[in-house]
Amino acid sequence: MSKHKLEIKYRCTQGTCCANCREGVLAFDEAVYDELKAAYDDPELFRSPKGYCKLGFSRPFKVREIVRLAPDGAEAEEQWLDENDPIGTLILEHKQILKIFDEIEAQIKRRDIKALWVSTYELANAIHLHSGLKEEEVLFPAMRDVLAFGESLTAIIKEEHREIMSLLSNFRSALEEETILDSIITSMIVSLKGHIRKENQEFFEMVDKCLDRNMRMEIADGMKKIEAEFKPTPITVMQRRVNEERGAFDDEIIALRELTHQGCCH
Repeated sequence: MSKHKLEIKYRCTQGTCCANCREGVLAFDEAVYDELKAAYDDPELFRSPKGYCKLGFSRPFKVREIVRLAPDGAEAEEQWLDENDPIGTLILEHKQILKIFDEIEAQIKRRDIKALWVSTYELANAIHLHSGLKEEEVLFPAMRDVLAFGESLTAIIKEEHREIMSLLSNFRSALEEETILDSIITSMIVSLKGHIRKENQEFFEMVDKCLDRNMRMEIADGMKKIEAEFKPTPITVMQRRVNEERGAFDDEIIALRELTHQGCCH
């Protein structure tokens, strides 16, 4: 429900009413007002909230003036966090990605190749936007200097991203040949669910503790900009990008692990 509060001066349009609630001021959430005004085609009318009419009826109230009330104190802070919460956004997107996976698992049981082609394409773009862009291009760079072992942690997570996309690409390649590779999609389901659990319960909790108000706003703004500019990538381009990046990224991970190992031994 909306956090915005409205103060509305109204006049009851019931001409024969003799009660003294003919005019007054009401204050409630904007979402409640949207529901009440949906009862009439006239944009200046809204249905009286339950209990406001002293005769117990639902009356058409006419708007005389609307004032949007600014939230204050704890409510204002809560609203600001809702609108500038990059971690909450990413966790919500995890739920949306898992919902697509539920559809994919049902389609596999039906052996519905056509439906799988569409749903895995949708999944590939959702993962690319979420992991490849919002996390890797916005969140991870901001974490390198503020999170302990930030570069090492983000490198491991990026490798998991590549592995998941590689499995998805292999699965879709088989679909082109009218084949469903159950072992590949099973591996991907296990990898993705484990990855999401790791991010939600470990990585995101560490990140959230490092974010001050300015960082939250900058990261949230960066993610909003990316989403506004995002256009679904054709799967052939996406698959080629994964294959091209994977070799270079593997070299980066190997070098990083060697550096870490040297640091532990000396």
